[in-house]
Amino acid sequence: MKGLFRFRSLLTALALLALGSLTAADSALPSLEGRWEGELVAARYQPIPLILTITAAADDQYSAALDIPSQFQAGVPVNPFSPRGNNITLRVPALQVEFYGNLVLNDAGTEVVAIEGDWSQSGEYVPLRLTPAAD
Repeated sequence: MKGLFRFRSLLTALALLALGSLTAADSALPSLEGRWEGELVAARYQPIPLILTITAAADDQYSAALDIPSQFQAGVPVNPFSPRGNNITLRVPALQVEFYGNLVLNDAGTEVVAIEGDWSQSGEYVPLRLTPAAD
């Protein structure tokens, strides 16, 4: 009976260690703060340049604003969001838009070099790649 108790204790300790390392890995993600640029390219339309400005907010959340210069849109609010692992979902209620993206890290895993995903609006999904803006 003592052996079974020790085995269960060992399994519990290993599970807690694994959970702790997952939490540490999530908190170790590089920052998304800054300006990100990309172009929406849909079938028969001209490319639409986008600028996403992301700032850190409280509790590991980010806030953001979207600029679409060709449509005279500036500072359109993006709902606060938190990365989930290497995935993010951005919602822009004013434009009825959602963006489902993956963070692309450099080889060392220390910097986000792009955010790639799908821009969803009016039932259409358009691929979008955002990269850090050259200031």
